Amino acid sequence: MWVDERRTLWEERNRDIWQLPIVSSDGEYCGNVIAQIVEPREYMVRYLVVFSEDQQKHFLLPSDTVERIDQVVKCQVNAAHLKALPPFHRQVSRQLEEQIYEVVRRTPYWEL
Repeated sequence: MWVDERRTLWEERNRDIWQLPIVSSDGEYCGNVIAQIVEPREYMVRYLVVFSEDQQKHFLLPSDTVERIDQVVKCQVNAAHLKALPPFHRQVSRQLEEQIYEVVRRTPYWEL
């Protein structure tokens, strides 16, 4: 299903990573992967959709912050920043993406 007005980002379920725990750079468990947001024209995963049971919210983890994936998804963002990510409500706007990249203190993928 398309999740943005420009119809460039698609939400997709992936069995390989579904329900993998997200572990922050400081070693804290921060939720589980439930889907991914892909940009089909670029063949790129842009975000992992994460559900945080503690916060009862979904958030988007930029794929360029993922360090490795094995039994867990280890990311390069500390837990405080992950918890500060804005909630994801099934629609991605440029404003939401800008907020996400501001929180994780990274250059957005569209500026690289």
